[in-house]
Amino acid sequence: MLKTISGHTSAKGIRRYLTKEGRALAEDYINLEPPAPGRPFDWAEAMDRIRRLYGNDSAWRGRRARTYKHYVVSPDPKDRISLDGLRALATGWARKCFPDHEVAIVYHDDNAGGIPHAHVVVNNTNLETGRRLQDPDPKALARSLQGAAESLGMSPLEAVPRSSVAARAERRRPRPAASTRREENVGRAEKELSDRGEYSWVADIRARVRVARSVARSETEFRSLLGSLGVTVSENSPHAPRRDWVYAFADRPSRRVSGERLGLSYSRERLEPVLRTGGFRRIADAGERAIAAAARSAVELGDLEELRTLSEAVALVESSRATCVADLDRLAMDARGAELAAYARRIGMLPEQRPEPRLGAKPSKSCLGRVAGNRGSRGIGSAETPRTPERQERGKQR
Repeated sequence: MLKTISGHTSAKGIRRYLTKEGRALAEDYINLEPPAPGRPFDWAEAMDRIRRLYGNDSAWRGRRARTYKHYVVSPDPKDRISLDGLRALATGWARKCFPDHEVAIVYHDDNAGGIPHAHVVVNNTNLETGRRLQDPDPKALARSLQGAAESLGMSPLEAVPRSSVAARAERRRPRPAASTRREENVGRAEKELSDRGEYSWVADIRARVRVARSVARSETEFRSLLGSLGVTVSENSPHAPRRDWVYAFADRPSRRVSGERLGLSYSRERLEPVLRTGGFRRIADAGERAIAAAARSAVELGDLEELRTLSEAVALVESSRATCVADLDRLAMDARGAELAAYARRIGMLPEQRPEPRLGAKPSKSCLGRVAGNRGSRGIGSAETPRTPERQERGKQR
């Protein structure tokens, strides 16, 4: 079972709760540097310091800051999992889902059956980009944990049951599954047109939606930007089995397609929670403005080739997590990749080189640090930690 809790204060409170009265069986760390195995380590202070360093403790758009996420991983009691097995599950899952964040994992067996379970505390600051942790999709996290458990021969983990009225209604009438499981769902007709180099209005709408979702910070902004690109967004029929958005050309409303038909990454279910929490924010403000301006210009001029290139460049940045044009240059494996990198450079989509983190901090580029054990550690090495300004200065002096 995976349970999720959001923290809005210093991490000291959650650390005090997890370690009081000697209840912790063991602790593991990712992207944190304990002083030495067997010695107490105040990981909460380290997390608080990094948040302050990057300015991620302050409220955002009138909402108090979410300072950390707390996940409780509870294996099936029938598995009679050992502490070592639980540590392998929890650390492997956390490394996969939060490779660029500070993570502290504390293990307990204080439940009724004495079954070991893990408390995974994830700091809100991405050490690679300096940005705040965007609320991960709980279903995606649960699926990832499910896969990790099954790969270790454990029973499938159940999600925490919902207790709301909507959840009870949903249990009475289960919602049908999505028509596709693909993030990008390209139909046969669209593919055939693309292979022949012919125009596909579905591909055209997809390109415009992809651009809008990459830069919008809210649903209102998403709808407004799509409107400027000639696409309307409406609710699907109330009688439809699943709630979704329908995208259509403003001047040709009969040409309409649902988000799920374009792919899950275009669906209302996927985009609504992301937009509610500030958007993807994978690209800096200046790059977002450049993308929006290039898209509007392409639509005004009817330059569909320009729009297609822009959409492909955005898709490349999203999939590769590139933060500068130099990253795209390194990723270019063919002529098209080189063209997209050159296009991103021309319109100012990304800076030329990787930007320095705020306040002069320069985190380590290798954030997939080893996992360190504290009490109860068995053969797990120490973690790497981001380079603080003090460590940077010592490096310069050397």
